[in-house]
Amino acid sequence: MSKFPTPTPAQLDILRHMLGINDPAQAAPRPYRNYAAVTPGDAQYTDMAQAGLIERYRQATTPTGYDYYRCTVAGKTIAMASHKSIRLSKSERKYLKFLDLKEVFADLTFRDFLVDPQFAEARRNA
Repeated sequence: MSKFPTPTPAQLDILRHMLGINDPAQAAPRPYRNYAAVTPGDAQYTDMAQAGLIERYRQATTPTGYDYYRCTVAGKTIAMASHKSIRLSKSERKYLKFLDLKEVFADLTFRDFLVDPQFAEARRNA
């Protein structure tokens, strides 16, 4: 059993947002940041810090400043694991990839996208 309380859906969303992995169209989460700028005293972030999911690494120095938080190792691990709960299915990601490519290839049909070897890599990476 984990020593950390189970985060709420809202807290999981915050953790994923802090890491930049809150896009359900991502096939696999690839964190590219680890911070949040927050109004001092925000209860949600204070609770998460007390639970050990995040840590404040810079405190506001002016009345209009922000507190800065980052995920702890435990928070990052939980956020990465939770990405599966928001991830679109492979078929949904393929269709989104088709829609992206249709903007470039105006005459592209979904059937052509699914069978044309030219789009094999795009299908595989969706």
